[in-house]
Amino acid sequence: MSTFRLSSLLLLAVIVVPVYAQQTQSPNDSNKQNAGDTQAQPCAEAEALKRNVQQLSYEIQQLKGKLAGYEKDRLATTLQEQLEREQDRGEKFQLHLIEISEKEAPLLARMDQVNQQLRPDAIERTLAGVGSVHPEDLRDDTKKALSNERFRIQMQLDVLRQDRNRTQQSLATTDAAIARLKLKLQEALR
Repeated sequence: MSTFRLSSLLLLAVIVVPVYAQQTQSPNDSNKQNAGDTQAQPCAEAEALKRNVQQLSYEIQQLKGKLAGYEKDRLATTLQEQLEREQDRGEKFQLHLIEISEKEAPLLARMDQVNQQLRPDAIERTLAGVGSVHPEDLRDDTKKALSNERFRIQMQLDVLRQDRNRTQQSLATTDAAIARLKLKLQEALR
């Protein structure tokens, strides 16, 4: 039944009960003078009204039960939708962590290469075949270029690590929200 029907029945019950109460109170003087037939008619009407009130009360109780069931279903549906959104969000965070790892791996490999190339013996081997009037300037330029590259790589790695930390914190928050929503959903389905 719709909420409108429930409201209509409640309104009818509110109107009928006071009318029934007035009719069942002590009759006024004019009713006392009426003979047996008139006494039987109000009693029959009162009984009919009493049955109507009982029937309406029963229907109201049934509607309240149905309404409670609908509210429970609505709550469960809402919780299920929230849970699905949080799970999707958690999956996105996990994918983002994988992307960070994929970006970080080549940077770490290149950082190892640069560190190896920065060793004095590696710089000497690199410049061994190059003839120059000022080999110390070539060594300094090579060392400076490799140091700059190492600095850029380190900056990129730092940014990725910060992003990983934020993503892991967000994932932990999402996991906690998922756990809370699962508990609420279990309670709602009981």
